[in-house]
Amino acid sequence: MPQNSIMETIDFLLDETEDAVVMVNRKNECLRSNPKAVSLLGLAPGSMMDQVLQNGQLDGWSTFIEQVHPGKRVTSRFALENEGHIFPDIEVIGTVFRHSNEVILRFKMEKPKSSNNKKDNRAYHSIFHHEVNCYFVVGTDGLIQDVNERVEYFFGLKPDELIGCSYKELLKVGITENEVGIVQNGIENNGKAEFKYRFVTADEEERFYHVFVYFDSKEELYVALIRDDTEKVILKQQMEHSGSLSAVGQLAASIAHELKNAMTSVRGFTELLKLTTDQDSARYVDVIDSEMGRMESLMAEFLSLSKPSNQEDEVFELSDCLADVVMVMEPQALTRKISIFMDVQLDAEVTVKGKKHRMKQAFINLFKNALEASEPHTTLITSIEPYDQEHVVVAFSDEGSGMTDQQIKQVFLPFFTTKKEGTGLGLPFVLETAESMGGHLFVKSEPGKGTRFELLLPIHGKLAVEQPDQDALLIP
Repeated sequence: MPQNSIMETIDFLLDETEDAVVMVNRKNECLRSNPKAVSLLGLAPGSMMDQVLQNGQLDGWSTFIEQVHPGKRVTSRFALENEGHIFPDIEVIGTVFRHSNEVILRFKMEKPKSSNNKKDNRAYHSIFHHEVNCYFVVGTDGLIQDVNERVEYFFGLKPDELIGCSYKELLKVGITENEVGIVQNGIENNGKAEFKYRFVTADEEERFYHVFVYFDSKEELYVALIRDDTEKVILKQQMEHSGSLSAVGQLAASIAHELKNAMTSVRGFTELLKLTTDQDSARYVDVIDSEMGRMESLMAEFLSLSKPSNQEDEVFELSDCLADVVMVMEPQALTRKISIFMDVQLDAEVTVKGKKHRMKQAFINLFKNALEASEPHTTLITSIEPYDQEHVVVAFSDEGSGMTDQQIKQVFLPFFTTKKEGTGLGLPFVLETAESMGGHLFVKSEPGKGTRFELLLPIHGKLAVEQPDQDALLIP
């Protein structure tokens, strides 16, 4: 029998059964499936069987598949799960398709105990409208006959606004005319279509959707399933970012090795300057020497990126650390005609525990971002504010251009930057530093009005202060 005829026969057998039926290869990848398998189990072509198996059943499933041989029919029972819906005990029958080594799996779905059609319809109606995925049903005339409530989450449209309208109205939401044409051709020629696309909501939230459309020849209806794959896509992006960070670390190590020798020479000349400068200039030389020491520590850290950090935390005074950084950043601010104002809203000195040089680098990154975002003749305010008896807030506020909601959502992602010469690594470093000390980093910004970053840090000890006005802070 020709291959096309074989595949047509398979599709006919899949569509004509009331049970969920799929064809899988020996790697558990779904090759073909009927509408029931897609709607109930989420097993569309390209999906993997292990995504519906409950925890602890993968080994049993592998044994089951290995037992399926030509001429041998194998039956077993498994607990399956799809999008929060649990099927605790489903009979699965496996046979080998005689023209290949693929396995045909039939999932014997439990038949309704009642023959009351009205009750059955109500049950299916409830499942349809409470699904986590978006479903819509279209007649052969192209008009939408039904759509579940999830359409409002996916597209910001209410079901009543779509029923009776052309399906093109829904497909055009976030999809180009070219993509609409591809979908239409796939449905007309093959009775099904599958595609992925990026959608931006009215709130500028970026989402990634996976759409399956197929034709139910028995009911003469087109059924579309839209799945939100945003979390999966973001996780993949984060893994790619992690790989990029690893490559950056290797490059930084080679650069740090070359810089370390130059740093040693510069610091040697600094020691000579201490012997010849007057008392007024000595404090600037001390700052230079301190910063050179911090830079040498950074170089050493770059060179040991592949090894766990063995530097111990230290207890240091937070205001002194911030004041040192203010002194370092003031010359840059003066050249940009920007004023820096430091406001310590505490009656007593506060100490924190962590790596002081990393804390300074985090402060410098926040100062640098604020200066680059600010216009001349504006003010940059940094403050240490009480939060509760165990935490303080170090805030950095500028009067710069601000950020959009979409930029705020991405601002802590590695390599995300709005500056032409930016690396996108500064804020992820600040966030990691805060979290390594048991704190966190928050941001609030508005286009045209500036940005405020807040570092929430645990105190080494307790702070005897009154409870501050929490509404004035970004931190929940």
